[in-house]
Amino acid sequence: MSEAASTLFEVIAVAPHGALQTERLRASNERQASEQVQLRGLRVLSCRALAGGGGERKAWRGFMRARLDVGLFTDELAALLDAGLGMVDTLRTLAQKERETRSREALEAVTRDITEGLPLSRAFSNRSEFFPPLLVASIAASEQTGDLVSALRRYSTHLETMRLLRGKLVGAAVYPALLLGVGALVVFFLLGVVVPRFSVLLEGSKHELPLASSILLSWGKQVASHPLLFAGGFVAVVVGIVVGLIRAARSGWQIPGLQRAWLIGSLVRLFRHAQFYRTCAMLVQGGIPVLRAFEMSRRLLAEEDQQQLDIARRQISEGRPIGPALSQAGIADTVSLRMLEVAQRTGRLADVLGRIAAFQEAALGRAIDMAARLVEPALMILIGLVIGAIVVLMYMPIFDLATSLQ
Repeated sequence: MSEAASTLFEVIAVAPHGALQTERLRASNERQASEQVQLRGLRVLSCRALAGGGGERKAWRGFMRARLDVGLFTDELAALLDAGLGMVDTLRTLAQKERETRSREALEAVTRDITEGLPLSRAFSNRSEFFPPLLVASIAASEQTGDLVSALRRYSTHLETMRLLRGKLVGAAVYPALLLGVGALVVFFLLGVVVPRFSVLLEGSKHELPLASSILLSWGKQVASHPLLFAGGFVAVVVGIVVGLIRAARSGWQIPGLQRAWLIGSLVRLFRHAQFYRTCAMLVQGGIPVLRAFEMSRRLLAEEDQQQLDIARRQISEGRPIGPALSQAGIADTVSLRMLEVAQRTGRLADVLGRIAAFQEAALGRAIDMAARLVEPALMILIGLVIGAIVVLMYMPIFDLATSLQ
């Protein structure tokens, strides 16, 4: 079998004498990889495809991933536990296969805590930099019900849903961002390189220039006279934009006024509300009280919505129904209000929260498609007008000079 036509699989299996083994082999599919291991007398616990098979690819991926992949970890933890492996052996197996040093040490520390008698939720909470509070809370609730495997799979499904939702929003923003970036570079090149050279060539011209062309050429003269100053300013602007984006990403894009921005504000708010309802559905389904779920999920909302949610939580704790409280806070629309009212009568709150999230995710997808159809042509027209105006204003003095020579 050629290497190009096969995939590298990692198989965790148990030998006849009870020892755990991790095998890496190439096969055309997961079933064939499992059969190759079973032919050697091993019992397969899990089998997963690895992205890329070369050593350089693995080393690069290990370098890029500085922290534990929580989604993959919960998938593997649930698979091994469901296969009948004990908690300590499962954690040791996952620690052995972990390539990143800090993640491996964290899993080894969790294993020591478990052997000393600590519950899994407590061991995870002691390493909060690796294990998110939502995962810890889900495991803590499952420890009371004995449904740990289902809780891990719910959390893994939740992470995948959130990843797809973020990917949809980011993917829609990539093309407009590229348009703006390329258009800005072209404009900066024209204003910083081409216009200064034109201004030097036309400096001795005695012909009266149009006002707009005069302003543009004056700018070119200033850039030609102080190139280092303007180059430093350009670098400072680029660095400022990069630093601002990094800080915004680390703060969860909690940018004041972002939800009130034209066109994208409504999309951002809908995205945050879908995240909020999806997370609350996962927590409530895992056995966490709804008020506690609201408190844990509040950081997914914008700051103004967080304040309104706190008011709604106080009202709910005082006995007000969930639907009217969230509706007054602006977090539930009319459809969500009716669904929450039905949920309180039937007791199926987790299902209703999940359905509200699904409706909002569908609405977000439609809104993103509509916004993309409007924004992309508008940006192309705007960039074309700006670049065309600069070029025309540069060449107008040359046209006037050619007319005078005739």
